Amino acid sequence: MKKSSLVYLIVSLLLVLSIPISILSFGFGIPSQFDETYYGELPYMFNRLKENKNEKIIVLGNSAVAFGTRTDLMEQELNKDVILFGLYAAIGTKTMMDLSKVNISKGDIIVFAPEISSQGLSLYFSARNTWRAIDGHYDMLNYISNENKQVMTGNFANFTAEKFNYFVNGGKPEVDGVYQQDSFELDGQEAGYMTYDRPYNIMLDGTNEEKINFDEIEVKDEFIDYLNDYANYVRSKGADIYFDFTPLNKLIFKDATVEDAQAFVNKLKEKLNIRFIGDISKYMLDYRWFYDNNVHMNSSGMYVYTRQLVEDLKVAFKDSSPTNITIPQIPDIPLPVYEDGDNTYEDCFTYQTIRRGCKITGLTEKGKEQDFIILPSMHDELPVLAFDATTFQDNKEIREIVVPKNIRALMDNSFNGCTRLNRLILRHTNPNYVNVGTALLAGADSCYIYVMDEYYDNFANHYNWSYYKDRLTKYVKC
Repeated sequence: MKKSSLVYLIVSLLLVLSIPISILSFGFGIPSQFDETYYGELPYMFNRLKENKNEKIIVLGNSAVAFGTRTDLMEQELNKDVILFGLYAAIGTKTMMDLSKVNISKGDIIVFAPEISSQGLSLYFSARNTWRAIDGHYDMLNYISNENKQVMTGNFANFTAEKFNYFVNGGKPEVDGVYQQDSFELDGQEAGYMTYDRPYNIMLDGTNEEKINFDEIEVKDEFIDYLNDYANYVRSKGADIYFDFTPLNKLIFKDATVEDAQAFVNKLKEKLNIRFIGDISKYMLDYRWFYDNNVHMNSSGMYVYTRQLVEDLKVAFKDSSPTNITIPQIPDIPLPVYEDGDNTYEDCFTYQTIRRGCKITGLTEKGKEQDFIILPSMHDELPVLAFDATTFQDNKEIREIVVPKNIRALMDNSFNGCTRLNRLILRHTNPNYVNVGTALLAGADSCYIYVMDEYYDNFANHYNWSYYKDRLTKYVKC
């Protein structure tokens, strides 16, 4: 880190928060605790960009870019170095733009491919997630905007406490599955793209509950201005910038149409001083190409997205050469194997048959009287896979709910109005296999989510579940 930047940050921390020197020492002195988590890939992306002296293509965006882009295939087709520069929407698109300024040079091409959402197309910034991502790599602070540095200053004590807790307890966060840094490695070496095998779609019914309504996506003028200024900065360096798209699961377009999507894109085109090179309809893809959410590709789906991105760039480059990226066979989704669990409260619910099992649709009169309840794992020899968001809403009796691992999705607003609910106990061991949005606990302000002690870190550092980090609590299963 540059001396001036470090001095600036330390003085800010001291003046704004009156933080003792001991806390500053802990914060900066404790070895990195998050370098093995998914966040830990960001410094590698940053350093690859910083050290590359060649003309290059930088694919900039959020996690859809990380899950969808095979940089090795792009390099073979386009004869240029390709740098992946997207990891996590919760870090913020603005942060990725700011960090990319470490090395944009003459002849470079920026492919700006944010997720099509109110968050992806905004100046959203998370200090907590950014601290985790740059943990131990504080030179990256030089490229964080001053207003965001101030927000990070306010979050520094919490970040230090989180690091210190891991450090004194003798271990870094224990993570498993795709959300770890070595998901981007081959034979222990950085690959530059995601290598973790994601064989098929693991979402309930091929999608999570998120639906896209283009009329509800808010793109504020402040973001438009910031992006246009960024585009001008790119061009001032002798580089160029294009706008392209990320993959979208067709199942999220229940009400929206291709015409709605194109109308949304046309509004963006009118405001942005950036050339659009893709057709959004070509990025609306079969659900079987996706993995754990509606923009994350599985391993086969990476070929589909990468090929389309290459073809868009070849048109922009006026390159008429054939694209030799072979699309694999679309992966089938195997039937899951379920274990029968505790069905003591089976008669407390009503049910509906769905593909691959059944779901809970409501409470019986007996169910409405319970203050403690265990969701059944099976009903009529079918696995119970989900429950409607209306099942518990406005229930003033329920205090504690146990959720078996068969439940594959937890819907937003499921506990709205459950004013006495204080414990939601999950039996799941893998956060990848239970979808969750950002409003699960809306209207249930006293509720905490309990996960088994040995799997706590996997949930706390998961792409989706980390949103509930402050509401997650450990328990020991008897």
